[in-house]
Amino acid sequence: MTKSVPLFYFGNIAYWHELIELEKLCFTTKFPIPKKTYANRTVILMANGLQTLTVPILGGRGSKIPMDKIEISYLENWIAKHKMALQSAYAKSPYYEHYMPYFEPIWAAKPQSLMQLNLNMFKVLSRVLKLNIEIVEEETMNLSEDQFIPNIYCQTLVSYPQVFRYKFPFHPDLSILDLIFCMGPNAMSYLKS
Repeated sequence: MTKSVPLFYFGNIAYWHELIELEKLCFTTKFPIPKKTYANRTVILMANGLQTLTVPILGGRGSKIPMDKIEISYLENWIAKHKMALQSAYAKSPYYEHYMPYFEPIWAAKPQSLMQLNLNMFKVLSRVLKLNIEIVEEETMNLSEDQFIPNIYCQTLVSYPQVFRYKFPFHPDLSILDLIFCMGPNAMSYLKS
């Protein structure tokens, strides 16, 4: 099965659930990202509640710049902030120390474009989840803005043990990182269920 989808910064669980059965994924670099997109942000659960991690971009969102031309801003040290937030949220999770090193080289390389960052993260996450998906870039592809805004609170998800489960009720459909750090090698079984 083949599907055309945008590439997100990590992506949420509903996004990855949609991808697990694919043999081929098509993405475009020529589509501008709309406002309120998950192309440059992801949501995690911290001790004080939900936290959005955002990759700052030059020129702002919704400026009709194709995704491959959107440059990442490194004026502030957002990478350190994201790493600190992930450590604070997931250091006590069973698989944080095992999987966090997979993402370090991508941040360390400081990709210039948002597309390169997202593509690199997608490839690493595909490897972590043991997905065998062919990734193909298409010059012209029709995407709707709805495809960039997946349902962040997909109520149909079955609960799994989250780090702050004693403090908060189950938060469905967080970043795929929540599932990977909490479930480890069982993340794929969860996505299939």
